Amino acid sequence: MSWFTLNIFGVLSVAAAELFQQNILNKEKPISPRTSSVLGYFIQSLIILPFAYLSYRNDFFGVFASQRVLLFLAVTILGSFATVFYLRSFKVENISLSGIFGSLSIVVSTILGIYFFNESVTGMKFLGIGLIIIAIFSLNFRNAVLEKNHFLGLLSGALFGICYTIDKGLVETIPPIVYIFWNFLFLSFFAFIANPKEVISSARGNISGVYKLIIFSGIFYLLYNIFTFTAYTVGGEVGKVDAINYGQVFLIILFEYIVLKHRSSLGRKLVAAAMAFAGIFILGVYR
Repeated sequence: MSWFTLNIFGVLSVAAAELFQQNILNKEKPISPRTSSVLGYFIQSLIILPFAYLSYRNDFFGVFASQRVLLFLAVTILGSFATVFYLRSFKVENISLSGIFGSLSIVVSTILGIYFFNESVTGMKFLGIGLIIIAIFSLNFRNAVLEKNHFLGLLSGALFGICYTIDKGLVETIPPIVYIFWNFLFLSFFAFIANPKEVISSARGNISGVYKLIIFSGIFYLLYNIFTFTAYTVGGEVGKVDAINYGQVFLIILFEYIVLKHRSSLGRKLVAAAMAFAGIFILGVYR
């Protein structure tokens, strides 16, 4: 299977996961973003553990090799912060804006991919980056319609761009399934120890229906990461893979329009999303 096909499956998976997250974080008694992060990553690590251990026993502890462990710890710590910021950016009326703001990671991962992995440098690639930047600023131009949590999407995007670059470097030497297990387990741990009282209090105060949504969200996020990390191993450039994953923006906007009946600022969101999608298309298709 080509890296592009894997990417398409990843887009579908992450769009479904993030729609579940919106439902979780916008309930009448919502679970906190940190708690959602802790539980989501822990559930994913439990699901993939037997597959990782039984399939790759000899490589199961490979992330702790001396040449990898510092990078691994760095990506899990940064990733735990990025995830909390990203989930907080969903505590808004329309998550389509948060998704577009988070696309800053495309810019960061593309630049770092060029520097560290000698990925392609072409005029079309920089045109794609430019369109995405324009889309981000076009949303910020009339900030009266924005909520402050939307801007956490920008911060999370920058951090995720760094994390994706480190991820690619590690999964080129470690089986993706093994890496996902340890990465998610440590992400859950670091997010928990940063504020254990918040996690415990939030987890105790929610009904079982929230946990069912977390499980479903975790399953789709797990699929997204499997497709994404595998795409890296079969030739996918980190900037291009990240860019194509943001095709979820159109899926989310379409879902909001048809199912949730969100009509506010629809024209402006669609124009911004169209610019972002054009940039994504250029980054993902053209060499």
